[in-house]
Amino acid sequence: MTSPSELASHLLARLGMQGKPDIAQVAHRVGLRIVEVDAEAFDGSLVRALDGPKGIVAVNRAIREASRKRFTIAHEIGHYLIPSHRNLENVCTVGMIESWQNGLTGPEVEANEFAVELLLPAGYVREPLRLHDPSFEAIGRVANQFETSLTATTLRFVTLTELLCVVVWSEANRARWYRRSDAFPFYLSKDILPCDGSLAYRLFEGGRVPDDFAEIPPEAWLDRRDAARVARALEHSLRLPNYDAVLTLLWFQLRDFGGEEDDPPNLEELDPEDFTLRRKRWPR
Repeated sequence: MTSPSELASHLLARLGMQGKPDIAQVAHRVGLRIVEVDAEAFDGSLVRALDGPKGIVAVNRAIREASRKRFTIAHEIGHYLIPSHRNLENVCTVGMIESWQNGLTGPEVEANEFAVELLLPAGYVREPLRLHDPSFEAIGRVANQFETSLTATTLRFVTLTELLCVVVWSEANRARWYRRSDAFPFYLSKDILPCDGSLAYRLFEGGRVPDDFAEIPPEAWLDRRDAARVARALEHSLRLPNYDAVLTLLWFQLRDFGGEEDDPPNLEELDPEDFTLRRKRWPR
């Protein structure tokens, strides 16, 4: 079965599009017309025609960010093209689009995954995202180039990197959703995050944080058992005033217990500098 991401990739190849996709042209070529409307109940909606493969994507005119509008259009194109969505009613509220929080239905998650690949094609963003050297600076450059939000582009980084990274979206001092890289072995206890000791918590308390990755106690995000497996934890959190939210990128390095994982050594006796790092320059 073709995944939403694979479907988006196949679509771009079939349309012969390279680099940053022209999202309006994509919509046009699959039979969709884009209109902006005044709406309070939704951010995006898909209206299918009854007399053939065509339809209308309605986008809330009140959406301020161009990147958000692009994602909304891509999301609705996903609903239009994903075969299992053909009989669904597609009226998508603000909490459904560009979100990965618990409670989203499968089709909404799939439409978001489709949109991420459509807007940020893996073949064109892998190198500029610097997948072995996490940086909001690099992620921000890609976001500007492809006209996507920092949130969606950070999510793209996490889904492509081989490092142990997690992106977390928090509102009102509570983590609403997170997405981990394939290499990251732990789950986060979202209901109690962000904890005291994290930079995200400090931002919600009105404090200042470093403008790059900074070392934090692993326990600020992980339970004690998982934290005991971490040699070093780094966090970079940014305040997003338009959403009263905090976007966090976490980067972890595991300890090497030499096959004795169930009986780890005294953590205080270990020096993170003794470990081989994947990156030439691990932030200090």
